[in-house]
Amino acid sequence: MKLKKALVFSSNASNIASLCWGANSLAQESVAIVLGTESQANEAAAWAGKVLWLGEKAQGSMAESYTGAVAELVKKEQPELLLMGCGTRDRCIAAKLAVRLGAGVITDAATLEVDEAGSVLVKRNVFGGAAQATVKALGAMGIVLTSGGFDETAPAAAGSVEKLDVQIEDMGIQLLDTSAKQEETVDIAVAKRIVAVGRGLGSQENLAAAEDLAAKLGAEMGCTRPIAEEQHWMSRSRYIGVSGATVKPDLYMALGISGQVQHMVGAKSSKIIVAINKDAKAPIFQDCDIGLVADMNKVLPKLTQLL
Repeated sequence: MKLKKALVFSSNASNIASLCWGANSLAQESVAIVLGTESQANEAAAWAGKVLWLGEKAQGSMAESYTGAVAELVKKEQPELLLMGCGTRDRCIAAKLAVRLGAGVITDAATLEVDEAGSVLVKRNVFGGAAQATVKALGAMGIVLTSGGFDETAPAAAGSVEKLDVQIEDMGIQLLDTSAKQEETVDIAVAKRIVAVGRGLGSQENLAAAEDLAAKLGAEMGCTRPIAEEQHWMSRSRYIGVSGATVKPDLYMALGISGQVQHMVGAKSSKIIVAINKDAKAPIFQDCDIGLVADMNKVLPKLTQLL
């Protein structure tokens, strides 16, 4: 069963395509609300049945300043689901929308499905990833925040773009300046192949061998929490796990990763998991499709050479 209509919105327009894939799988009609450039609005039209373009964010404004405009569009479109990104700005906007629309909010959705009664059921990790809870929002519409990772779905036809003239709200806060974080950012949730490393890497110098393998496979690099937050060998945007990214690649290579539940909740939806670990009793071997008990630092150069 499918919903009649789902809306998608994210303060980061680059997430819209992935959210549209989810909307298309859940609803007969998908509508995207885009806050960004004209190019981003046109790109969204390749996936959504209709794009409501709010224009580019006004200078000095915050994304939350568009909450009123989004709320009015939701009232007009009357969707059964509003699918949003999981970013900090999206969480702030979702909270405001919940109050204005009288809607329930479910955050950090891992998977979504529609039951026979037409309700959206959301599975989300609880107790640090040790279990999953199935929840649904009460009322006519639910607001669900997710990091994406949906399988790519194609709409029946390319959608139209409608440019809107919207009024932004005065929040009493003015954006004076922005500066990029002094680290790389990557949306690893949409990667089709991932090579991830854990403590078994040993030292930062050994990272080069894993990067060579990833290059041969055309894969993104990922890691466990300690590699990003304790050792700082990789950026936090590459961290996969309960408080990091949730991924669903075709191939997930876990190198020197023990496979504790806090990490695997972010990777267990991968289609094929390949694990290399020198500890034969590592939990990762209970979750992988192909496992090799070996020192990853000895195996990687040979594997890369064969590829």
